[in-house]
Amino acid sequence: MAQALIGASPCLAAPAFAQTEICIESTSALYQAVADIDGSSTSAITLKLRAGTYTLSSNLVIRYRAEGDASGNYGKLTIRGGYNAGCTSHSTTQGATTLNGSGGQRLVDIELIDNALNIEYLTTNAIDWSVSNWIDYDEEPGTQRFGHVRFLDTLVSLSGSNYDVLIANSMFTARAGTPDDSVVRYQALRLESQPLTLFAVANSTFRNGGLHIDYRPRDASQQPPFAQVQVTSNVFENDGAEVVVANADLYARSNRFDSLSLSGGTFASNSGNINAPAQLGAGGVPANGSPVVNAGSRFVPGGLPARDLAGNPRLVGADPDMGAYETAVDNSFYLDVTNTLSSGAGSLAQAVASANSVNGRQVIRFNIAGSCPRVITLAQTLNLADEVDILGDTQPGSVANTISLGYNGTPCVILRAGNGVANGIVFNSTEVDDDLKLGGIAFSGFTGDAVRLRSGRGHLLSGLQFGGSVAATPLVDVGTAIRVQDNATDAQIGGSDPAQRNLIGNASFGIVLDDIGGNQVLGNALGDSIFEALPNSVGMFVYSPNNLIADNLVRHNASLGIVLSSETAQHNTVRDNTIINNGVHGLMVSGGASRNRIGPGNYFAGNGGDGISLVEGSWNRLAGNTYSGNGDLAIDLGTTGVDANDPDPLFDWPGSANRGQNFPELSRARAWSLGSLRYLIANGELSSTLGSYRIEFHRSSTCDATGHGEGAVLLGAANVDLDCAIVGPDNQCRKSFELHILGDVPAGHFITATATSAGGHTSEFSACREVEDDRIFKDGFDPATP
Repeated sequence: MAQALIGASPCLAAPAFAQTEICIESTSALYQAVADIDGSSTSAITLKLRAGTYTLSSNLVIRYRAEGDASGNYGKLTIRGGYNAGCTSHSTTQGATTLNGSGGQRLVDIELIDNALNIEYLTTNAIDWSVSNWIDYDEEPGTQRFGHVRFLDTLVSLSGSNYDVLIANSMFTARAGTPDDSVVRYQALRLESQPLTLFAVANSTFRNGGLHIDYRPRDASQQPPFAQVQVTSNVFENDGAEVVVANADLYARSNRFDSLSLSGGTFASNSGNINAPAQLGAGGVPANGSPVVNAGSRFVPGGLPARDLAGNPRLVGADPDMGAYETAVDNSFYLDVTNTLSSGAGSLAQAVASANSVNGRQVIRFNIAGSCPRVITLAQTLNLADEVDILGDTQPGSVANTISLGYNGTPCVILRAGNGVANGIVFNSTEVDDDLKLGGIAFSGFTGDAVRLRSGRGHLLSGLQFGGSVAATPLVDVGTAIRVQDNATDAQIGGSDPAQRNLIGNASFGIVLDDIGGNQVLGNALGDSIFEALPNSVGMFVYSPNNLIADNLVRHNASLGIVLSSETAQHNTVRDNTIINNGVHGLMVSGGASRNRIGPGNYFAGNGGDGISLVEGSWNRLAGNTYSGNGDLAIDLGTTGVDANDPDPLFDWPGSANRGQNFPELSRARAWSLGSLRYLIANGELSSTLGSYRIEFHRSSTCDATGHGEGAVLLGAANVDLDCAIVGPDNQCRKSFELHILGDVPAGHFITATATSAGGHTSEFSACREVEDDRIFKDGFDPATP
């Protein structure tokens, strides 16, 4: 995404739409790569560091700022260690890639403008990190992620505009003399009308310094909270302040700390936290008898990872350990499945009966003789009444998925519906904190629900397959693959690791989220494995609130990709998904679903109907997405087709379609330049009720047949304030604008825009305007004349 400028000169170089991977195999190559990308606006850059030791004798300064591209990639910088020679494969071994500061404390200084950042699989010594990410006006920010990093003798400073941060499976130890006795510091400036953002820390260890998070308003009229801070399953060890949070609501679950300060927000959740000494060894691994062992939570923001910082399995025993490292302490009681019989000794049915008869977690594992697949035909539904793990991936011959998009896994255990058996597995415990971990199993022929969760919290469903075939054995279609309903909450379906991905196809309904909500659907393949189309009728139905739906491939579903429906479907976040080639609409909002955040980072393309069809529901924010080649409109509010602008109502209700928010009326679009600087000058008008509106600009090489949209490339956004001193009886204010959006926009391409109110109503796309070439010296200098 680009920086937005109003009435000012741009200050950044023109972007180029591409993705670049740079293999780095020496310290000199690292410095050269940083120099090569200085100021780059390439849409996605990955620095791949080969395993080895790199010595930094001077600071690294990385300046990166990029737009999105036509495939839904918004600007993202990734720095990842652990590669082999030539960077063709990647290892998760701790310390494989290590950066050491030499000649004093060194600094890696990363400067971003509205970009995403991933830093993964690195160890550093005597190196500080500074990341600044500024978002002009009301941009949708990219997430800053730190995963599987071990930063020793350091200070990590994050600053800029308010953006999402996710830290997971990492360890930080403070150098001497850090400000405020901290090891990770975050200072954010919240912009007007920006939605609440998230700072999440999970399964990480902080030593000799604390976590300090400070959200500040842009002006005194803004009132906190400005964000949610979620800390889950962490270990904080410091003689001074350990967790300090200002102007945000704090959710703390299953952490070790004994010092906490909160101001300007509420302590929204406080459960499972302890203050006993963590008893960590010198390397940060818990000692035998440590109170943090098996004391963490299974439900963490961003999903429970498959492996810890050292590359070992993250979940060993009843619950994960707190902190970055998982010990081998296993307090589970095991039940073994040794045959494919529907009942009797050694059967899965007998293991489930035994698990239900004993209070406390049991682990069911598989060791069935013979070649894969091993098919178990159920004579009755497996009703689970207590917390239990059913680990199909323990069966010899099981192969986990390894690809980052799609699915290539091969479960060895198949559960097949017997005569009259409609439902496969149903979890329903009387204990509110009981949970199910289910992994590495394929399902066949269940006409009801293959997996149904009715109670408990912290469930983990991963590595499951519905549809297609296992080896040469076809899987018969199911009714609903996964249903979460009644009192079940905090379910994680899929995860951030490829091995956690579920393949969900050939179902009437892929996933159904109902009732309480608060679930995470992460990284799944719905309707397509990449190797073959496995259409569900509908990929996902969401009737419940507060769910996160992220990083999924939603493709080739026969009718709808994702549906948010009913007035209970509120405050859901749908971001960073690839939603393409579905038979009708990519995503539909209906039944009064309201206050949802669709974006940023979703890519809607090739759907038979609309990219997003918002039939009924209001305050739904549709921002930061890209659209291309959909059969009808990119965004369609209410009735089918473009809705003409008319007076927007002063008051709204869930039954409207984003109150029929008016789109901007563009009158002119010009490509302008001065030297190497390129930007778009957009003129137009907006008519609506009083308030501040986010105008988001996209470009495409062609205009949609309707004359409105689509939006293949997201250029950026700027605010327009409708502040008329006098309004008429229809409460409308009309205002002209001239907005400058930094970026190289080719003449002959088409610009289109949406408007989003401060309350979150997003419009349809405006009519297209072809870009005029108004660049200075576009034809070079005129020849000299006598």
